[in-house]
Amino acid sequence: VFVLSGCSEMGNVTMLRANVLRLAESAPFFEEDVEFSTPGVSQDAHSLHYSLMHSGSIRPEVVRHLVQRFSARGQVILDPFCSCGATGVESNLQGRICFSSDVSPLAVKIAASKAGVADITEVTLRLQQINVRRPICLSSFDETFSPFFDIDTFRELTNLRRFLSENSDRVSRFIELLAMSLLHGQSAGYFSAYSFPQFSLSPARQKELNLRRNQVPDYRAVVPRILRKAALVLRDGIPSCLRQLEFKNRFEISDARDLSYIPSASVDLILSAPPQPARHVGGNYWLRSWFAGFPETSSEGRSSLGSTLETWRESMNEVLLEFARVTRHGGRAALELPETELKGERVVLDAEVASMVEENLGRYWEPECVLLDRVRTTALKNQLRERDEAKLMKRSRVL
Repeated sequence: VFVLSGCSEMGNVTMLRANVLRLAESAPFFEEDVEFSTPGVSQDAHSLHYSLMHSGSIRPEVVRHLVQRFSARGQVILDPFCSCGATGVESNLQGRICFSSDVSPLAVKIAASKAGVADITEVTLRLQQINVRRPICLSSFDETFSPFFDIDTFRELTNLRRFLSENSDRVSRFIELLAMSLLHGQSAGYFSAYSFPQFSLSPARQKELNLRRNQVPDYRAVVPRILRKAALVLRDGIPSCLRQLEFKNRFEISDARDLSYIPSASVDLILSAPPQPARHVGGNYWLRSWFAGFPETSSEGRSSLGSTLETWRESMNEVLLEFARVTRHGGRAALELPETELKGERVVLDAEVASMVEENLGRYWEPECVLLDRVRTTALKNQLRERDEAKLMKRSRVL
C-alpha cells in the first residue's frame, strides 16, 4: 500500500515546496498478515463475482478487505488493470464509485457488464424474444468451431450473438456476459465439448483433446444453460447500491500510463493487480472475443508491462507517475504484486516496486506496508515451506 505524499497535481511547485518544508516523520514501513477470506468458507464473495472470472485477476475477498480498510462510502476507487471487473463490483457493493479501465476491450466490456447486472425476469423475457433456430452461414464452422460445438449449438450461439450485437442495452450485455462464461468448460453445463474453462484452446489443440478423450461435441441447448447460470449468479440478489451507482461508474479502454479520461486529484484509492513481467495475464480468450464481436488481436488477455524485470520497472515507474496525478493528496494505491520466477530466480515484485518508489518517486509516493495472506501457525508455515515452496509464492501480497 502506498500513500500519496507529494503534490496532488504534478507541476504545482508551490504545494511541492510546502511539502518539502513540512517537518513530519514518516510512519515505519511494516508487514502484516491478514485474513482476506473467512475461514471455512469456500466462496466468500457475492455470487455476481462468479459470473465470469479470469485466472490471474485479483480475488474478490482481497478487494473487499482493501476497500473497507482504505476507503469510505461514496469515495472513488480506480482499477486501471480491471481484468474481469472484481474491483468494480465489490466497490459498488461496498457503496463506492469505481472507475475501471484496461488496454483490453474485452476486459472493459466484462467489467461494465458485471456492474450493470439484470435480474432473472429481465433475462428470461429477453431470451424469449430471440429466435435461436434461424438458418445461418456455416462457412467458418468446420475449420474453426466444429471441434468445440455441435452444429445446432453453434447455430443457436450465432443467432444469439447476432441479436445481442444489435441490442446493446444493459440486459443484453448481461446475457452476453453469461454466454461468454459458458462457451467452454469441463461439464455438461457448458456449450462446448470437454475443454479448459479458464481460457480458449486453439481449434487444433481442441481437436487433439477430442481425439485423446474419444469425444465428439454433442448438442447443448443454449437458452436453458444461460437461465441456469443466471439463477446461480443472482442467487445472492441485486443490492440497491448497484443500481444507485451504475451511472456514476466509468469504464474506458485505456493504458494505465495514460489515464487522460480521469481528472487530476479525483481518485481516493487505486486498487489493482498489475500484470507480471514477461507474462500475458489470463491466457487466450479468442472464443470470448469472437462472441463479443472483437477482433482476434484483443484475445490475449492483458498485455505485459515488460518482457524483463528492468523494462517492467520502467513501465511501473510511468504507471505510478500517472497514478500520482489522478490521486488526491493523502490517497492510497494498493497493488497486488505476487512473488514470481524470472530466469529461474524468485523475484518479490512488491519489494522491487517499493525500492523503485524510494529511489525515484519519493516526492509523490511513500511505501506504507505489505499485507500478506495469513498462514495459520508457524508450524504450518514451516510445513508448507518444506513441502512446496511454490505454495507460499501464491499467497496474495498487497503493497
